[in-house]
Amino acid sequence: MRLSFRTALVSALTLGAVVLPAHLALAQSGIRIRPVVPASSTVRTVGEVDPTAQIDIVITNSLSVPLGVGFAGGANLEVASSETDKVSFTTVPVNLFLYPLASEVSTRSNVTIEDNTINVEVVRIDSVAPGDASINVDGAGTVYIY
Repeated sequence: MRLSFRTALVSALTLGAVVLPAHLALAQSGIRIRPVVPASSTVRTVGEVDPTAQIDIVITNSLSVPLGVGFAGGANLEVASSETDKVSFTTVPVNLFLYPLASEVSTRSNVTIEDNTINVEVVRIDSVAPGDASINVDGAGTVYIY
């Protein structure tokens, strides 16, 4: 079977687009665009950090059950009831997922930001609707919870 030059070129380009890591395939621009979050959204903007510096996230579990913490690019972490733990990130975006491990509990994240440290206290709320389950720091350094 003989392939034409055009077929071989298209195949190679397609394979390259699929195989290349994202940091090689896309150029990063210096322009930072902040998304607009609609008022009706469950996403809440809670502040900003410097995305070029290390970001520390201190998690305090004020629940009566262990808290699971999952993040992209890393292992899961378990924070015991009434305990505090810290995770650090040197690149953005950061996506952190918080969830009770022992039972179905709706939670709320009380967030404060000091310098480049995000303090998160996870508390129980009395609601049948799901509460906060995620913390996100975008490429511009804006911190969201939802």
